[in-house]
Amino acid sequence: MAGKARIIKALQTWGLVMGKSTFYKIIILAVSLLSSCFLVSCQDSRDENYEGYYIFGLDANETKVVFEKYSPVSEDTEELVVEFLDKMSNEPEDIYMKKAIPDDVEIDNYVLSGEGGLSLYFNSSYGNYTGVSEILRRAAVVKTLCQIPDVADIQFYVSGQPLTTSNMEAIGLMRADDFIDNTGGETSYKQNTTLNMYFSDYKGTALVEVPVEITYDATIPLEQLAIEQLMKGPYSIEGVNKKSMLPTIPEGTRLNKITVRENTCYLDFSSEFLNKRKSITADVAIYSVVNTLVELPMVNKVQFSIDGGQVLEYSTSINFGEPFERNLDLVLSNAPVSSNEE
Repeated sequence: MAGKARIIKALQTWGLVMGKSTFYKIIILAVSLLSSCFLVSCQDSRDENYEGYYIFGLDANETKVVFEKYSPVSEDTEELVVEFLDKMSNEPEDIYMKKAIPDDVEIDNYVLSGEGGLSLYFNSSYGNYTGVSEILRRAAVVKTLCQIPDVADIQFYVSGQPLTTSNMEAIGLMRADDFIDNTGGETSYKQNTTLNMYFSDYKGTALVEVPVEITYDATIPLEQLAIEQLMKGPYSIEGVNKKSMLPTIPEGTRLNKITVRENTCYLDFSSEFLNKRKSITADVAIYSVVNTLVELPMVNKVQFSIDGGQVLEYSTSINFGEPFERNLDLVLSNAPVSSNEE
């Protein structure tokens, strides 16, 4: 309760300060609009002579971490934490920059240890953000708060539980230098995970589960990585038993777009996907994709589209217009996976 009281007090203080400065902000905004051609984009390199603070956010296309200069009102460590969180929850001054903390995400509480460990407790809405969007927002929050002298590292919690990777391993403590700045302002963060892929058995009538360990740039969505690996087929995976499985996605198929909203993965393929491989059944072709994607923690269903449009039937036998859920009845339980099992 004491922690929440400090948050409320700090927010009240911050709100009063902002109230007094409303007139000046209006003047500054008017001047900015009249002289926008002289504005320096937040994507430019940071000023080496500047010793103040930055607020980090996302560029308009959510492809990189960007920043703007900021002069805080507070000096106390905990009040700075609250002030920076509040600032990242509000629209930036730079019109080309997106805030790090979206409207639907709230921070229920925080705990700052004597050793400088800062724990942030987000509501469940944070779980709606995955892939590029999540990793860039996380980078922006960590890089902003780790500027505070008494904050050494940060850990995220969602609905009271530690934030995890797609492999359900806790991400743990993060520091600003975990997120590497490239010259273009982009952020890179390497992670290790295991993707469970589903390919066809050698008969073409069932699915074989193949665990694939990868090290990847976490700015690339896992669902995209999974589909790209399916498109390459099982023969591109080192050590697999090539005699026991077949590829499932037709040659020439392109991935046009893939997004996840409210636990449904929306997957748009090129028209080549409709040219089912003759060596496998229609069910195997569809559920190779569906089962692979539903293995990911934020996906429960998969909705297909073709070149941006809805196709109602697949291979003259499957209703293709509704979302698909996992189907484990097609999965073989004891199929040989590695070449050592032949």
